[in-house]
Amino acid sequence: MMSQLQTKLLTDTWVTATWDEYIEIITQPEYDRAKCYYYNGQLRLEIAAVGADHADDNGILVILINLFGHC
Repeated sequence: MMSQLQTKLLTDTWVTATWDEYIEIITQPEYDRAKCYYYNGQLRLEIAAVGADHADDNGILVILINLFGHC
């Protein structure tokens, strides 16, 4: 059986696509948590930076801001 080669879509930028391509893309499981937009023949996918590393970065910033505010 031959596997299909799929091109990874660019995220956080506008890409030319048809409405049918947009619908096909947003129904794929890997884009479940993405914010998807379609306007004037262009689509945009925004994938939030989430996960443990992102949470650690936010936690450090909150602590630093909190400490700075108490000085």
